[in-house]
Amino acid sequence: MRIARSLGSSILVIAACTLSYAVHADGGCPPGEVPQQGNGWKTCIPTTSDGGLAQAPAPIWAPRWQAIATDLEKGLLGTAVDRPTGEAAERDAMLDCTIKGGTSCKIVISTGNGCVALVVGKSLIATGEGLTKADASRQALRECEKSGVTCKRFYEECSLPVRVR
Repeated sequence: MRIARSLGSSILVIAACTLSYAVHADGGCPPGEVPQQGNGWKTCIPTTSDGGLAQAPAPIWAPRWQAIATDLEKGLLGTAVDRPTGEAAERDAMLDCTIKGGTSCKIVISTGNGCVALVVGKSLIATGEGLTKADASRQALRECEKSGVTCKRFYEECSLPVRVR
């Protein structure tokens, strides 16, 4: 009887160790997830069907457009920023120019997901575009100074895409 009791205890200890290992193997995570931990935190993250870590879905970005319209005869500037389409930006820039008193407004630049600049010289204007206001201004200044006049920054603005997911 003593051997049977001892053998039964041994089997119980082995079974407990095996179950303990199984619990630690998955880190207490539900099926399809694996443990992830850092300094002072622990969580479970999903895996793919092949056992690899699941990737977060790629972000979705909504474009943003802007435009500048001018009435050079009257020295007026109409602008529109952060519009969903190029057409909306141009329409709103023309409307802004007209509301300010322009009668011969024209679009001088329209761009999406970036920055624009408008610089003025003695009797001319130049525009530029780029990823930053500084890039757009440099481009506009280079273009303006090709005519041999001193040019100054007049307008800079950015319309950058917006993350929607």
